[in-house]
Amino acid sequence: MKTELHKTETELTVFVEGRIDALTAPDLENELKEQLADAAKVVLDIAAVTFISSAGIRIILWTAAQMNNRQGTMVLRNVSDTVMEVFVLTGLDTALNFE
Repeated sequence: MKTELHKTETELTVFVEGRIDALTAPDLENELKEQLADAAKVVLDIAAVTFISSAGIRIILWTAAQMNNRQGTMVLRNVSDTVMEVFVLTGLDTALNFE
């Protein structure tokens, strides 16, 4: 998994590429923990994510909860059909914000 972060005063955009699984999710979590403090909006652009496991879903739910607790928002952008299927199967397609 590779990530690229872009941060403005209030928005953090994270481009994620590859697999978000039990091996890579902790790295993503650590990067997000370091960067969330000042963000009012977090955008996870996951167009290049080829696979997401339950560990990856946990990180996304944790990020959404962190942002909700701060009166902020988290958005998933450019979700592929394959990854979207996981969100649909878990019922999270109605619980998360997608662009």
